[in-house]
Amino acid sequence: MTTLPFVLTTSGKWVQLECDPLAPFRHLDDWDEEVKNAGYDRWGGLGRRDDNPLWLEIYRLRTDKEGSAPCFLVVLSNSGYYEVLYAESAPALMELQSRWAPAIQAAAVADLLGRLDDSSSKHGFAGLVRKALT
Repeated sequence: MTTLPFVLTTSGKWVQLECDPLAPFRHLDDWDEEVKNAGYDRWGGLGRRDDNPLWLEIYRLRTDKEGSAPCFLVVLSNSGYYEVLYAESAPALMELQSRWAPAIQAAAVADLLGRLDDSSSKHGFAGLVRKALT
């Protein structure tokens, strides 16, 4: 089952897109090329891929493509899956980030606490804390 992605509008409503801005570029079989050819450039994120079990990657539509697609492409990811969403404008992006920030922060804290409790780890922050406490 293929479903079209959703865009968060400036008014705060989720609307399903009539067509996926990435669809014409799926044949490229390379995420970076798909995004680039669709007119999006890396813009920022919330959480970091290597440090968090859940994060957002954000891409902004180049100014020469404005009007042809939603302003922001947002990828909600975990270590095994991702979902592509869009935000119509900067205010919509801020709303999207504020909705996901608590989940991303909670996942990061839970992951950190789990690593602190990992007795097999002797290096890094968890190892230092354990060594200091023993």
